Amino acid sequence: MKRILNFIFLLTTVAFAQNKTPAVVFSQTTFNFHKVENWISRIDTIYLTNNSAQKVFLLKQHYPRTFEIRFPAEGIPAGQTRMMEVIYNPINIGKFNASVEVFHTAAVKPVVLKFEGEVLSFDAFSSIACPSFSNPTYKRPEFDIEITVIDSASGKVLPKASVEIWKGEGYTTHQSDASGLVKVKSNIGKHYFYVERAGYESKEAQGYFNPKLRHMTIALVAKDEEKKDIVLPLPKVDKIDKVEKVVVERRPAKMEELPPIDASVFSIANYKENNLVFLIDVSKSMDGTDRLPLLKVSMTALTRMLRPEDKITIITYSDDVLLQLPSTSGREVEKIIAVIQSLKAGGSTAGDQAIRMAYDYAQKSFINGGVNQIVIATDGGFDGLGKTGDQTLALIRKKTTKNLRFSALTFGQNKLGKKFIARLTQDGGGFYLFIENEEQAKINLQEMVKSQGLRK
Repeated sequence: MKRILNFIFLLTTVAFAQNKTPAVVFSQTTFNFHKVENWISRIDTIYLTNNSAQKVFLLKQHYPRTFEIRFPAEGIPAGQTRMMEVIYNPINIGKFNASVEVFHTAAVKPVVLKFEGEVLSFDAFSSIACPSFSNPTYKRPEFDIEITVIDSASGKVLPKASVEIWKGEGYTTHQSDASGLVKVKSNIGKHYFYVERAGYESKEAQGYFNPKLRHMTIALVAKDEEKKDIVLPLPKVDKIDKVEKVVVERRPAKMEELPPIDASVFSIANYKENNLVFLIDVSKSMDGTDRLPLLKVSMTALTRMLRPEDKITIITYSDDVLLQLPSTSGREVEKIIAVIQSLKAGGSTAGDQAIRMAYDYAQKSFINGGVNQIVIATDGGFDGLGKTGDQTLALIRKKTTKNLRFSALTFGQNKLGKKFIARLTQDGGGFYLFIENEEQAKINLQEMVKSQGLRK
């Protein structure tokens, strides 16, 4: 067997030695879990793109017992992308720095996958909750969780409270019953909550649930009645740095009904050049008529405002982060729009990793004296809620300058996720725009572009 593999490697070495780009590109090779409490192993997805002219096969081998790997046995056809999955199962509490080698028929040397982080504790049910490729019918065990909403002063239960529950990038909204209770089925892991009720201050909370930890009480603080009617004066602003939600009391229009954009409005004489990095959420939580379809309309409207001097990069994120379009001139409008229209929703949300990659590409295409800006487009579903969120906020504070901003277009009806994204834009010095309909997708975006790029 070893002789056969060596022969295959010898043949493929000649074919690919002259190609500077790897024959097979792995979308990700390093996974940093940071510090994890209540560890439960997960499935990590890697996309493999075959840039060669022939089919490539991954080679089976013996992996360390802490790893499980699944890849397409039928190989990767030339010019196509396939998915492989990896499960890492640490054994001990403490820091880990593990690696595994993956061989394929288009290279002599293996691709090394690295897994780093620190296990602070294992979940009491991690043995039954961890996925395994040897069990194709695996499903994480579900159980009922209960949330009781009460008045913080009296301890009385509060019916008709709106409770938004987040786990991962997915969320659901519920209303507490007559006993102040919300009861839903979920599974092991950390949950985040956003609770509202008339007459009370809204509240964010989080809790960890497993089959033994199923209940949580959230106390709301009543609003100060004396302050209810106080109207504060609006602050004076010299320019618009934020664009908040604008309610347009008109029938939602189709894009073909909207008046065309006058390109002369954004003349180079009056407006700076733009270097935009579109960071687009294509996770499964974006699969809704008020999310991805409206996002495409918004991104298309924004693209049609570009001039030949402007540049745009498109990055998408779900299970992984992918460069869909390298920095491209605004003169290639139809090419840019074709990429936007091809997007589909599915998978989880690698938001933190996506933002880091977006900053790298924004720097590569930086325009001195221009408007350099990352624009994240999302429903707010994000893997950054919690500890990773603090790291993301710190990253944005570090990267933000007057010449590089972080902005957001948000969609959908959730609240907790959008509050987090709004905090990112506040620290990122950019704008925050919530879009409810197609008319806003053009009119409000046009006003935003004007406010961002006007030459002094």
